[in-house]
Amino acid sequence: MAEVEKTEVTASTWTSRRGFFTYAGWTIFLGTTLAFMAKTFSFTGFFFPKVLFEPSKKFPVGYPADFPDHGVVTLKARRVFIVREGNNFSAISMVCQHLGCAVHWTEEKGIYECPCHGSKYYKDGVNFAGPAPRPLFHFDMHLSDDGKLMVDTSTIIERVTVLTI
Repeated sequence: MAEVEKTEVTASTWTSRRGFFTYAGWTIFLGTTLAFMAKTFSFTGFFFPKVLFEPSKKFPVGYPADFPDHGVVTLKARRVFIVREGNNFSAISMVCQHLGCAVHWTEEKGIYECPCHGSKYYKDGVNFAGPAPRPLFHFDMHLSDDGKLMVDTSTIIERVTVLTI
């Protein structure tokens, strides 16, 4: 029979492996700690607030005389239509109730149309065709102290409610 050579495990072998894994463990720990502290205390992480700046939900849209009688004015930046019927004013959302596309006013047809999926709405925002499940939202309107029309898009009101001047 052939003799099998036996090797002894000495303390120096364990010390070198143990030393390697100890060094590797401390390196990973310190690297992770430094990366966390750099992210936390950097100028973009700690010293500046993480705030989303949005325009106010209450905003002036102009004087009542600025809007044509029996007309619709589109305010694309605010995603709202201002509708005037005589002395009655309404603020109607531009957001389609189907999937949230922006509807547009078609003057020759006298309706709002959604270009995405074909929903159609009457001038007062009531849906009559397409997949939209409900009418367009109406927002609260009031007159400010200086006589301007104010729209509050944070307050949804009933469709029959209008501002009469």
